[in-house]
Amino acid sequence: MSEKELRRMFDQASRFCEAHFATYGEISPMWHAVTSSDETIIEPHPIYLVEALVRAFFDARDVVRYVYIGEAWTLNTLVKREEVDALMRDGIADHPGRVEIVQLQGEDRECGQIKIIRPKEGKPYLGPLETVGDLIPASEHISQSEGRMVGVLPVRGTRQ
Repeated sequence: MSEKELRRMFDQASRFCEAHFATYGEISPMWHAVTSSDETIIEPHPIYLVEALVRAFFDARDVVRYVYIGEAWTLNTLVKREEVDALMRDGIADHPGRVEIVQLQGEDRECGQIKIIRPKEGKPYLGPLETVGDLIPASEHISQSEGRMVGVLPVRGTRQ
């Protein structure tokens, strides 16, 4: 049941991003969270927000799932093993295959993204919502997401 609800949150976030991006041309980072009592919380991402603050906030508010919305860069292709060291050292800011996206990162399970399309003429616009399953063939190995802002839900064992 929670995966279905998370997918609904992704869809809501996708529609919001499309309308907001069409109006303002950018997406500011923000959090859309739901508490165990089904209260919706939408908060802008504070400039100095750190991992501990998000974890404490989610614990205090009893958050059971969330979607984080923010702009990011990604590569639209699988990376060859021999390229990994250079990408980790240099990043992808100047990589010719770099794609600008609106990333939707959520927990319980899925991660999604929306490509930012910037035509040479006219206003930028957003492509369709894509989830990990849409982006990577099932036959490929998928690595787990890592980072400070991954795994921020409170650990409560079987309560979730």
